[in-house]
Amino acid sequence: MGSKRAMLGNGLGEALGRSIAKADRVFDLFTGSAAVAWHVAEKHGKEVLAGDLQTYSAVLAASVIERTEPIVDRAWIESWMLRALERVTAHKQWQDIRQIQESLGKVSASEASSNARNVNFGEGYPISSAYGGYYFSPWQSVWIDALRKSLPDAEDLRNVGLAALIQAASRCAASPGHTAQPFKPNETAGPYLIDAWLKDLPAILLKRIDDIARRKANKKGCAYCMNASELAEMARPGDLVFLDPPYSGVHYSRFYHVLESIARGEVGDVTGSGRYPERRERPSSDFSMLSTSKRALNDLLEILARQQASVIITFPAGKASNGLSGDDVKATAGDHFRLEEAKVSSRFSTLGGDSKHRAARQQADELILTLSSRPN
Repeated sequence: MGSKRAMLGNGLGEALGRSIAKADRVFDLFTGSAAVAWHVAEKHGKEVLAGDLQTYSAVLAASVIERTEPIVDRAWIESWMLRALERVTAHKQWQDIRQIQESLGKVSASEASSNARNVNFGEGYPISSAYGGYYFSPWQSVWIDALRKSLPDAEDLRNVGLAALIQAASRCAASPGHTAQPFKPNETAGPYLIDAWLKDLPAILLKRIDDIARRKANKKGCAYCMNASELAEMARPGDLVFLDPPYSGVHYSRFYHVLESIARGEVGDVTGSGRYPERRERPSSDFSMLSTSKRALNDLLEILARQQASVIITFPAGKASNGLSGDDVKATAGDHFRLEEAKVSSRFSTLGGDSKHRAARQQADELILTLSSRPN
């Protein structure tokens, strides 16, 4: 996934700033981590409409863009944590789970993994049943389940709490870069597994709440779990649309299925080394298929041109694994829009790199196109 937080300080922020001044509303059609949606909502007095095929992305976006006031009261956090703690300590194998956590770093990764995978989590702990002993230690996963089940009822608080939980889980996940596969409990990856399992998830959660709760939108927006083309139909003349479409030939849901499961609060049966949910439970995108990526981009830009919106696109300048290249994106954009500016910058994630074979982040050229609608 492109590091849009880095790009916001390296060219993208400038491009957005110049275009936003003339915009009525701002759309973020592939919001992902919601970095751009948050940035626009906080820095500019514009209504932001953010969308993504994955629920967790919509949750992250909603936690900021749907609020116009910071959340300063902390009483709800203590109540939430206490409700979760009751669920955690009520687990029938809580003593065993606590002992496994205390043994981490004192026994081998292989032994710790074996002990963790022998825990019978039972009903009511879907995240633990799917990912406990793999992406998370049993202690971490039971906390995730308990926190997910105990979320506050008030919508603003629930959005902030769930977004913080998703971010905390992402920081604790025992996997290289993204949640495509967990670390193996062997001599090579075992130390990384243990390091991840030792992370204090509730403490990380509190830090993420502190960061998210203080943020607010200058104008109330809305987040959608929706196909980009459907949300694009809502655009109108005077709107600015930001596009950061998928560039991987593998569906992004394969890399973020753990976060998606936490957002949904359910998993179902999982299979394979990555503990993947069934395919029908994982969103798929035409942008991530060699046979459909070019058509998908053309169709989306055709909709936006018809709606007479202005557009900013970011995409790797070179050839991407979904078959599209920066030149393809530029040419397709030129079929529908007038090109105002083209520049390159940034570095992006390799979606699961490791320090031995491939860095998790590599320097790469990323194309930033600023487009305006053609006069009728």
